[in-house]
Amino acid sequence: MRTYKLKYNYGEGDGAPKTFSSERPIDVGDIIELDNGMWHGVMDIRNLKSGIQLILAKSDQSEADARILLQQSLDD
Repeated sequence: MRTYKLKYNYGEGDGAPKTFSSERPIDVGDIIELDNGMWHGVMDIRNLKSGIQLILAKSDQSEADARILLQQSLDD
């Protein structure tokens, strides 16, 4: 199991999860569901000294809508 640090590109508030764990590797373009039930697209992945950080697009309550938001973010 790998644990990733999270950075919200569009701000998510204080209650948003700070980490995400996954059994499979995460890639740019993946859509992930966080513990709070929100879906995010992965815009970028950064290797930090303290671990791996996922840069996340705007969230949505559905996987399909999060995919649309990710594509819009990548097109900007």
